[in-house]
Amino acid sequence: MSERWKQERRKDQFYRLAKERGYRSRSAFKLLQAVRRYRFMKRGDKVVDLGAAPGGWLQVSRQVVGKEGFVLGIDMEPISELPWANVKALVADIADESLDSVIIKHVGSKVDVVMSDVSPKISGAWDVDHARQLYLAERSLEIAQAVLRREGSFFVKVFHGSDLKAYRDRLVEHFEEVRFVKPPASKQRSSEIYVLATGYRG
Repeated sequence: MSERWKQERRKDQFYRLAKERGYRSRSAFKLLQAVRRYRFMKRGDKVVDLGAAPGGWLQVSRQVVGKEGFVLGIDMEPISELPWANVKALVADIADESLDSVIIKHVGSKVDVVMSDVSPKISGAWDVDHARQLYLAERSLEIAQAVLRREGSFFVKVFHGSDLKAYRDRLVEHFEEVRFVKPPASKQRSSEIYVLATGYRG
């Protein structure tokens, strides 16, 4: 890590807020801001979080769904246990074709919300990184289609690029409403953006 990167992080208001409020990552605020504005997650919901490490989105999701809901986090890296009985984490790869059935088994039913903050290892070659991110977004959509209940919601990270419109058009085929979301906590110079798709047609 460069000294410049460390200095920028120390100046980052959301990094500081995350430390103050006990969130495991600054990205927790991205989800919190999106949920507050668009209300696609509510108390009692069953939620799946793809790419959940280190657990910031799991913390926010539990805050929203309360003790009545259920949150399942999935990541290739182990996630330190959280202090709620209705928040679970699995070590798994979203490329695993059996993951759909594993999710249903652990949750016990179809779910209300699928979220994906999965990112590729950044190579620095823009076309390569965009393609890798789009593959992860496509795979996340496949999982969402398998585990979402009718009228459920899907929230996924993507990168700006030439294939983004085609991905959005695919979402439009399966959801009632699709919009691009750039939470204030997402760095303005970052190419990341989120797509929120609501009203899954099943």
